Amino acid sequence: MQTLNAYEESSGQLVNKEKSHFMIHSSTFTSTRDRIKRITDYEPKEGVTTYLGCPLFAGRPRIIYFSDLINKVLHRIIGWQVKILSYGGKAILIKHILQSLLIHLLSAVTPPVTILKQIQGIIADFVWGWRNEKKKYHWSSWKNLSFPVEEGGIGVRNLIDVCRAFQYKQWWVFRSKQTL
Repeated sequence: MQTLNAYEESSGQLVNKEKSHFMIHSSTFTSTRDRIKRITDYEPKEGVTTYLGCPLFAGRPRIIYFSDLINKVLHRIIGWQVKILSYGGKAILIKHILQSLLIHLLSAVTPPVTILKQIQGIIADFVWGWRNEKKKYHWSSWKNLSFPVEEGGIGVRNLIDVCRAFQYKQWWVFRSKQTL
């Protein structure tokens, strides 16, 4: 509560107590949960919730928490598949729209590697296309495509590398700055 009070004082904003809650692991003792509830006057929240597009959860990240992210990417791609696009046009859409959709989430939360690989697979399928309800042959791996153009790729980023870079950035900020 001291941290929340310090935030309110420094930012000039107030925490809405009716909309606020706390999340704890399901194996937490009932006495601990009751003590937090008594001190904060907030209600406990079960399961996962989404805030600013990012899933908030207690415990390890589960694949199901990131299904909205996959659906977002799929809906964008489905809208583009009816158009006849060159490989260059597809690369532009991927670099400037699909990957920018993911940046906010990746900067705040680290999804499981399975999710990142699944998204990269969906994007690779979009690059190479479909014919008669079947995927076309992938002439190059995603690993080779995710290099800068000067190095033989199409200029898209590898999501696993992006996620790792954001983790390093968060670590650096926590280690080098005095912040709330």
